[in-house]
Amino acid sequence: MTFSDNNIPKASVIISVYKDVEALNCILDALQNQSERDFEIIVTEDCETEEMASFIQQKRKDLPQLHHLSQEDNGFRKTLAVNRAIAMAKADYLIFLDGDCVPHYDWVRRHLALSEKNRVLAGRRVHLGKRASKLIRSNPKLIRLLENRLFYTLLLIPLHLDHMRNFETGFSSSLLQKLNRKKRPVLVGCNFSCHKKDILQINGYNEDLPGAGGEDDDLCWRFAGFNVYTKNVKFLTIVYHLYHDARRIDVSENLRILRANQKINQYICENGIVKYNN
Repeated sequence: MTFSDNNIPKASVIISVYKDVEALNCILDALQNQSERDFEIIVTEDCETEEMASFIQQKRKDLPQLHHLSQEDNGFRKTLAVNRAIAMAKADYLIFLDGDCVPHYDWVRRHLALSEKNRVLAGRRVHLGKRASKLIRSNPKLIRLLENRLFYTLLLIPLHLDHMRNFETGFSSSLLQKLNRKKRPVLVGCNFSCHKKDILQINGYNEDLPGAGGEDDDLCWRFAGFNVYTKNVKFLTIVYHLYHDARRIDVSENLRILRANQKINQYICENGIVKYNN
């Protein structure tokens, strides 16, 4: 991994994780083999485990610009974990990834190449089934088969039998992206990017949201309040979601808070990044 002469990377890749060391191993293997090399990695853990700390310490031998943040495991607090990583990030451009999504080898380069002023790049994810996920977890380099369009097409039937979802999202295609570019998608936190200044001006994620779900909708709505709109990069910024059992979900209170803020046009959250910058 290389860096610019001024020691500021082109991008900061922020990965929010929760206990899944095996999945993070797949992600870091993919990031180590990116076509773009000039970026830092910040793993921000919504808990604090010795296993994760030990694993990341070991991985730093191959990834010297790998950073780790952790916090007490006190319910779902991804918003806090990600905000802390944003405050720490060195780069002016931020790329966000969830700890269960493995990026395509061209993922970082494409996010940077497609970036625009006053735009948030909104990608999507391929949902792999149990069998494919288990194979990749045991051998992260198997993800290369999915990155090859020919092999990906040939694997159509076994992947569908394995209950894969969003198969079409895994096709790397400028043509398909152009056909869909006028659609303005909402954000999904597992695969989006933005200029750091744009997320700072809305004070980042709203940490008053107590549960899982809706935090990305809230972020997207507040971006739009400052005329920062989503740009559709489906089919170009590809990530592969590894199957896992359902985790903590409590979306009702988050949506209630979002609707209350929408009524008063509160685009800047009160409980966000600013305290970490201080």
